[in-house]
Amino acid sequence: MRHGRAKASRRTLQFYRLNAPHIKSPYKILLDGTFLVASIRNKVPLTERFSKTLQNEPFSFFVTRSTLMELEVLSKRKGNNSEENNIFVTARQFGLDECEIIESDKIIPTTATNNKKFSDASRDIFHLSTTGGNNKLSYFVATQDDTLSDALREMPYVPLFRLGRAVLLLESPSSASRKYTNQTEQRKLASAGGLMTVEERDIVNVLRKKEREKQKDLRAEEQKKLEKRSRDEYGVGVGSNPRKKKAKGPNPLSCKKKNASK
Repeated sequence: MRHGRAKASRRTLQFYRLNAPHIKSPYKILLDGTFLVASIRNKVPLTERFSKTLQNEPFSFFVTRSTLMELEVLSKRKGNNSEENNIFVTARQFGLDECEIIESDKIIPTTATNNKKFSDASRDIFHLSTTGGNNKLSYFVATQDDTLSDALREMPYVPLFRLGRAVLLLESPSSASRKYTNQTEQRKLASAGGLMTVEERDIVNVLRKKEREKQKDLRAEEQKKLEKRSRDEYGVGVGSNPRKKKAKGPNPLSCKKKNASK
């Protein structure tokens, strides 16, 4: 792995460790059919690449039963040549041999996707990785499916893997993840790190309101003192403009007398 990608992966993992502590080692990698097929087609050694990207932390592969069924159907599709069939068969076999299989009856729908473009396999992966609204089950999702990826980027704390040809990439945290983190931090600040009860927070808000009113009164009193001092010393108030005396007529000394006519 190149230094730049390794550094980016460290930053991403650090973000999840700090802001989503439920996503921790040993990591759980949920593979979909498109990712498995791409890895076989590009001859990517998945175990080795994931180990490097995850900083040699322990991890496990997972696959849904619907994904294995999808690969089985594709391997038997008419019109495929023998090479394509072998890719689907090998991808399915990797799921059977190297992954822990998640049965469909163990998957609880949590969010209505309302997306007709989702296959059964993609829908199962979406439900697994959005449990609790913030990926409570702690799955990293590895997929080449753009529709699934776009939907998961809208949910907080769902780390995504994808393949750029033969290069394994861990995406940076999505904007949804960063927004969720900021909102969580704001709530913590408002409740003293989550240690205050509702009653205690109400008391603090009342005290803060009284303190603001007290400061407002003090500023008003100070302004009055300044105006009084200004009037005593200069005869004008603070911020007031002294009136200028208007000339009632021409200055007689500046007027030149007319010469008497001879």
